[in-house]
Amino acid sequence: MACTFRKFELKRAMEILHEESSEADSSSDDTDLPEVLMDQTTQDCFSKEVFHQMFWLHMTCPLGILFYLAAGQGKLLASTSIWPPHNTMDVFWIMVPLLVYVNIALFVIYKEQFVADNISATEIIFLPLVALIIHRSMIALKYSGLSHVEYQRWRNAPVRKAKQWGRQIQLLSTWLPLPDQVLLMEIQKACRMQGADLHSLFFHHEVKCETSWRIWNVWREIRHVSREDLNGEIPFPPHTCDLEASGPIEYGVYTISAVQMLHMLWRIAIDHVVEFNRVQLVGFWAMLPALVPAIWRAVACAASKGHAVQILKAALGSTSPVIFCVVTSGFLCYIHILLAGLFAVMAIVHYKRMHLVLESICRLTRPLFCMWPNLPQAQLNGAVGLENMRAVLGCFEVSLRLGGRYQARVEAYVATLALGASIGMGFVLVGVVVGVHNQMNSFTVVVLSLVSGFTVIMFRVIYFGSKANENFPQLSNNICRARWRNASAKSGGAADEECEQAMSLAMERLSILAATEPVNIAGTIPTLDLGYSMVSVVGTLMLFVVGKLFNWDIPA
Repeated sequence: MACTFRKFELKRAMEILHEESSEADSSSDDTDLPEVLMDQTTQDCFSKEVFHQMFWLHMTCPLGILFYLAAGQGKLLASTSIWPPHNTMDVFWIMVPLLVYVNIALFVIYKEQFVADNISATEIIFLPLVALIIHRSMIALKYSGLSHVEYQRWRNAPVRKAKQWGRQIQLLSTWLPLPDQVLLMEIQKACRMQGADLHSLFFHHEVKCETSWRIWNVWREIRHVSREDLNGEIPFPPHTCDLEASGPIEYGVYTISAVQMLHMLWRIAIDHVVEFNRVQLVGFWAMLPALVPAIWRAVACAASKGHAVQILKAALGSTSPVIFCVVTSGFLCYIHILLAGLFAVMAIVHYKRMHLVLESICRLTRPLFCMWPNLPQAQLNGAVGLENMRAVLGCFEVSLRLGGRYQARVEAYVATLALGASIGMGFVLVGVVVGVHNQMNSFTVVVLSLVSGFTVIMFRVIYFGSKANENFPQLSNNICRARWRNASAKSGGAADEECEQAMSLAMERLSILAATEPVNIAGTIPTLDLGYSMVSVVGTLMLFVVGKLFNWDIPA
């Protein structure tokens, strides 16, 4: 019940934040088109022309719509739900850039009133404009990340189908819930990229005693097990109940498709990693840039013993244009930083899912079944061991590349946020060093809060990326231990020799994969040392800024 409630709340949150139009029914003449757009195996896709076109389209709305219509780009506007709009959410996102530009014009016209109310251009112009640029850059990256074939297919598709594909390539509404349709397509793409035909690979399990029959029951019920049950030490109730009512042991060799097994492991990880709590935290974090400037002025006024009306005027302004700009600027900062933060959270979601799946695949080769009694244990001896070794390695390799296109976009989004945070931190550092900033102000608080929040997110991304890479030596260690057990048994036979040879090749393959195709973040191999170094550097800079602004005497 709790899991169902979390899924419902997450779905509702994604619907509120959805920037595309509501789902429309597919037309009858669209049935011959592929159901999933991102079906190309190419990972590193980026088109500067598409990026510039989409960026300026979304930055110049709604005025730019006229130019695109005049240029014959009406179908492009319809496919992106820009024109004609279909609901109030479409209208809202079209009008957002206009609000930013109106605020800039009002600040220039009524500059004296803003100065009199102690409201700077940073709050009205700089922060909303930078937030808008970052968000619209992310939208442009979404479309420019399509391959040439995919982009042309999307441009030439009927509008209804193009809108459906537009929703499928989104992070929030597709990759976070990750429907089975998209997941299966991602598995197929990863199989083609790695040259692993999981359809021809099967996990084999030989039932030859009561213990192996009990373990086979776990194989059959794995689709009904949650991630909490996989990590638990208490057997899943249906396992024991079904075993008691199953009657006599049915001896023989049973098989499960490697594709089916990998799909179930990913489904379990996806249902577990919803990160709705972290989505809520991002919502609170996004409020800081929106509220801190007004609260800062209100606190300063209250400290000078101003009454309630004076405090309110200090926070929001004393005239209508100023009040309008302060309120709208805070709202614009909030919604854009909220969405940007959610895109960053998607990086945590992706790498955590990958780590959990790779960890489960490693645990399939564990030496003792009782270590995780709700997860199947692969037999690694004889003929079935040879087939299981191939299936384990195939699932491991495919998982390394599953969702690579989404990962590339997530990395681009995180890089965009890192650039924005670095620019803001650079302004603060330069101001402190040259003496422009000699005391703490609202801008410094906003920058430090954004940088600290982004640092926490990046550390979590690096942490789960490093945990995913730890599964390379763990799987190799499990295979080595299985070889030792087989050698100690001294059973011999051609099947055992082939199985031992396959284990040797698997260990060699894993060492090559760890060196050439590790889990990486923007081309960098994540390690805990890297994460701690990043936290140390950022923390040192922030302490330096705070110490300078508060005139702390730090002993040498």
